[in-house]
Amino acid sequence: MTYEYLKNLKATHQTLKLLNSDNFAMSVAFFHFAFIQKRNITLTHSAILLYLDDFLYDINETYKGAFPKEAKAYLEDFSHDKSAYLRKYHGSEDEALYELTPQAQKVLEFIESLKKREFIGSRSKFNIIFELLEELEFETNLSDRERIKKLENEKKVLDMQIEAIKAKEDLRFDESRIKEHFMQIDEMVRKLKYDFSEMEYNFRNLNTLAMEQIALRDDGKGDILGSIFDIEDSIRQNDQGKSFFAFWQLLTDASRSQKLTSLLENLYKIPTISRLDSDKKLQNVKYNLLQSGEKIYNVSAKLIEQLRRFLDDRVWIENRRILELSKAIEKNAIEVKETTPTKRDFMLMKGDRVTLELPFSRSLYTIKQESEFKKELQELDIEIDLESFYHQFFIDEQELKRNIAHTLLHQPQCSIADIVKKFPLKKGVAELVGYISIAKNSQDTIINAKLTEKILTSDEEGAQKLVQIPKILFVKGTQL
Repeated sequence: MTYEYLKNLKATHQTLKLLNSDNFAMSVAFFHFAFIQKRNITLTHSAILLYLDDFLYDINETYKGAFPKEAKAYLEDFSHDKSAYLRKYHGSEDEALYELTPQAQKVLEFIESLKKREFIGSRSKFNIIFELLEELEFETNLSDRERIKKLENEKKVLDMQIEAIKAKEDLRFDESRIKEHFMQIDEMVRKLKYDFSEMEYNFRNLNTLAMEQIALRDDGKGDILGSIFDIEDSIRQNDQGKSFFAFWQLLTDASRSQKLTSLLENLYKIPTISRLDSDKKLQNVKYNLLQSGEKIYNVSAKLIEQLRRFLDDRVWIENRRILELSKAIEKNAIEVKETTPTKRDFMLMKGDRVTLELPFSRSLYTIKQESEFKKELQELDIEIDLESFYHQFFIDEQELKRNIAHTLLHQPQCSIADIVKKFPLKKGVAELVGYISIAKNSQDTIINAKLTEKILTSDEEGAQKLVQIPKILFVKGTQL
């Protein structure tokens, strides 16, 4: 953190500009009242204007003439591009909607952290750190033998706890630990809401980038579609996207959702917590998370909607161009109707020449040779290893097709060697044969028997083989 960096940060960052603004106290107090205290994620123009008008009236009654402007003027200041404390947009209805920007939410989070707390749950925070470190070690550094040993030790601890409960020993949380856990849950839920706001902001930036590429590029449909798919792929494949969509899957899972509802209902049956949080601010946390998560999910879904609109517009433009060319050809045909052209080449068309395939240029039918079948059975002294029948595995052809499609997102064509570089073979030659089978059954693949490529395969037992196959190319747009 250099002097120049911090000086520029103070002048440009919206969070620090809000902290330094003249109306800091009024602005942040209103944001907390309208969005946190009233538990709103978005507010319509009429609703937020009513809140702000009542809020300013109460302040002006106490502090005479502190804020002389009308509520509408202050609302415009909050949502202006220079301040950007509130995001103003239009939803499905005609009325404008308002919500806090990530920069304004950071200020609220910072102010919350400044509050003096009589009770700080250090023990629960340390336990969370310790559990995360143990989980990382278990899933990365330990060998299989060490992992089994660790699980067996945990099993022994659980057995000891079961015996202690049966012996009527008091192992339950005291009031101090109950408060620690509740405060930790409350803090994590609050931070998760702030993270959602910033995540939505990042997704909107990617969405804006896609819209700009659609508007500015004059390439063909294939090139622009490729760039849009790349953007959507980057949203889902980056760390933030993977984490969010994994969370969304957990949150929308029926069994998990039902369990979360049950846990939240039982939370306030604990006397200590019901006294600590009489407003029950965590009771509707599941619906708040669903509402926030749905907004982020809808942002990524807008890419598909923009893609559909782009295709409709581009198809309309191309159809119009085809109609214009047809009219031009009809006009030229009428003009030369009375004066028949005397030259052979009376009309030229730009582009590649048309390739003709005449019926007589095709090869004639060749009679297949019939193979003879011998009825006699021959006894061969061959030992058959029956163990191999117990080690069968399944080649998922749909997964192989997904690997091909994912590779074609980033390049116009790819070979099997290109696919294997991104998705190494795990089941040996059988998996390689699966790719060849897909290529054979597809009409758009190119199989060049004159060129070959060598593929190194490795099966589940670690055995490696070098296989030489014909050059096979999958082209973008291939029907798999």
